[in-house]
Amino acid sequence: MFISDAIAAFLVAIIVSALYVLFTKRRGRRTGIIWLFLIVFLATWSGGVWLKPIGPALWGIHWLSFLFVGIVVGLIMAVFSYQKPPMGRQETLAMLERMEEREMLREATYITLSLFVWILLIALVVAVILRYLD
Repeated sequence: MFISDAIAAFLVAIIVSALYVLFTKRRGRRTGIIWLFLIVFLATWSGGVWLKPIGPALWGIHWLSFLFVGIVVGLIMAVFSYQKPPMGRQETLAMLERMEEREMLREATYITLSLFVWILLIALVVAVILRYLD
């Protein structure tokens, strides 16, 4: 059960992460793809094992539970990562001024978000472990 659930979550996470990269292709730099995959994978795995099984079982796994969680997490990540590109010179200048102001807060934000990601990853791993200890 453990291995088959992990494989199901892994396959769904690969598909959702690939779709995320494909549909957000033209929006900025490509950094943090591994972190995106880890979050989607662990959220899919923990959600898939904790949700009530949905749909028919294929090879002993209720795939729809894993797929549903993976798609929801991928959509949430996509919504929060969208940034509208500037349209003209004035918007570009305004954006550059905002970037200079934000540069001072960058280090504190990086530390805070890094801490949040680690706490989230640990919580998801604990959720998966607790499910299999039942």
